[in-house]
Amino acid sequence: MIGKQLTVLTGNSTQRVGNVFSRLSDEGVNVRAHCLVDNGNGNCKLRMVVSEPDRAVGILQKSKFAVVVNDVVIVETDDRPGGLSRLLGRFADKDVRIEYSYTAASESPGIAVMVFRFSDNAKAFNILRAGS
Repeated sequence: MIGKQLTVLTGNSTQRVGNVFSRLSDEGVNVRAHCLVDNGNGNCKLRMVVSEPDRAVGILQKSKFAVVVNDVVIVETDDRPGGLSRLLGRFADKDVRIEYSYTAASESPGIAVMVFRFSDNAKAFNILRAGS
């Protein structure tokens, strides 16, 4: 499925990053996946998939955080050796690049959830849907 990802620019201290998570949890927004990338000079990008993206944006902006919303592809695959390579094999000769990816929490045993930002999310989604 195509979902929404929030990217928050913040400092990389545990206090600053923890403040983002605290603001969301205080309002009942669940963080389903996250990826923290250090940009140097004490700053980082915190990418997140959350339970209520629109509400989360409002909460974070009210708290003076800079937030960007992007589409990502969220896909389930087998949580066993070769699951991810089989999934990515669907893209052979398809001219779609992965810009980044990270894992998400899964509620189902034996299932891995991956978050991808592709060069063309709609094309990638259609490739994945056709292969299921």
